[in-house]
Amino acid sequence: MHSKMSGLRARLTGSAFALVLAAAVGWAPLVAQAEPREQKVDLSHTSITFLISHGDFTRVPYQFRKVDKVDFTFDPEDVSKSKVSVSIEAASIDSNHFYRDNFTRSEVFLDARKHKDITFVATNIEKTGDNTGKMTGDLTIKDVTKPVTFDVVYNKGGKHLSGKYEIDGFTATGSFKRSDFGIKAFIPWVGDEIEVMMMLEAHR
Repeated sequence: MHSKMSGLRARLTGSAFALVLAAAVGWAPLVAQAEPREQKVDLSHTSITFLISHGDFTRVPYQFRKVDKVDFTFDPEDVSKSKVSVSIEAASIDSNHFYRDNFTRSEVFLDARKHKDITFVATNIEKTGDNTGKMTGDLTIKDVTKPVTFDVVYNKGGKHLSGKYEIDGFTATGSFKRSDFGIKAFIPWVGDEIEVMMMLEAHR
């Protein structure tokens, strides 16, 4: 019996032996279960853009130049356990037009002096395909909170050029009506519906 156990242990190495040992004492589910991983978001490669219709002639992109914070936990085995929260500085909005941007920061639109942050906190994330999902969460603008749903694409995972860490890249797209947040100026000439695109790069 001793010789058989020795032979078995010789053929099992590292984590494989750990799994067999765990199974013997009833710990296998704990060892085999993948843990959600909290990842560091690279803000220099993360962007949040609003697209707003201008009289249906074109759509004007507004990008927020200061993403204050993104907390991100990713569970590739069970995406429902993933977590996302975002905070951006409302006054950092930039449409490449000085006077328009100042007006957008004013109390007529974002009232950025009084309401400094725009936030989003995911409440439900589900997988819809091999590299796709849906993320629903609470969007807060001017102290008004409404649910918004985004379509999410897992762009790619792989090593950084330096080889020192790995990267996960995501794109989320969705839309909401600004009138739901009490921002009604110039509708319909300036569109009510705002299209959103978030691109996020996370390191692990």
